[in-house]
Amino acid sequence: MTHGSHYLGKLYNDLIANSPQTISIDIPSDMGKGRIAQTQIKHGIIFSDWQMCYQSDMNVQGTVSKDYMQIIFCLNDAISWGIMDEKRSITIQKNESCIYAGHGGTEYACYKKDSNFSFKSIKIPIAYFSQLLTDYFDGQEATAYEKKLLDGISKVPVTPIMEQILAETSQFTQYRGGLGYLYLDGKLLELLSIYLGEVLELDILMGKNVSMSRTERTAIMEAKRIIDSQLAFAPSCEELSHLVHLSTTKLTRGFSSFYGMPIHQYIIEQRLTQAAQLLLEGDRNVSEIAAIVGYGKPSNLAAAFKKRYGVAPKNYRESRFDTHKK
Repeated sequence: MTHGSHYLGKLYNDLIANSPQTISIDIPSDMGKGRIAQTQIKHGIIFSDWQMCYQSDMNVQGTVSKDYMQIIFCLNDAISWGIMDEKRSITIQKNESCIYAGHGGTEYACYKKDSNFSFKSIKIPIAYFSQLLTDYFDGQEATAYEKKLLDGISKVPVTPIMEQILAETSQFTQYRGGLGYLYLDGKLLELLSIYLGEVLELDILMGKNVSMSRTERTAIMEAKRIIDSQLAFAPSCEELSHLVHLSTTKLTRGFSSFYGMPIHQYIIEQRLTQAAQLLLEGDRNVSEIAAIVGYGKPSNLAAAFKKRYGVAPKNYRESRFDTHKK
């Protein structure tokens, strides 16, 4: 019994020791208040959380390693910093982020007194980042991302789903040993999949010949994100207009221009696509799937599904298997 208790105690201590460790530094009380925390995981990736409010202006500077990709998420007062060698500055506002490759030069920043700074950052070794592009994207996609990300600075709105994932990263402490690393690896990949989609989509949309401000473009993209994140309960056009602070007319026209279909049609297409995937994946019946994707009546789903795919939902799985056999 004693031997077993000793073994379990040692195992528990080993798991704690081998879990991702967070180093925290409190802002000295005579300078202000806040805390800076940093967690390093596998592949040399570093998550940082910055919460700062200073009693007087604070000027800081330091060298930025050219071995890392930097992603910075501004969640409160705007932050600015300058790049000495290039004689230029960068500013990101609340709910804005940026991604750029380290330049090996010196950056300087001034944290204004009484400002509430809250931002999170992720440093990813460029070698690992490039490997991810190679592993997950074909040649054309990888080239597009490398051209966009490695040679400049891209700004992206911080969407609600990004904020959610960033908040969830702190939950790694619920896991011990390698599970903590695995959890954070998963959250990083989840965040990158959304973030890189925003980067490339924003670049494509900005290149479209549409007479519209950047603010309006960003609002339309956010409307699409809201729809995708709550497909079963997608807001009406009027509700979306209120949520993204854009008139209903500009939202509906801009959405159709960007995505090639009206908002209502986009919602239907996405619901039917999700329904088709659910029919292939499991044993749920049509009534359950109708509720999941946002149809109040299974008959409404069945009618729309047959119009879209040419077959009733209950026969879809079988028809797909028959097609593959041929």
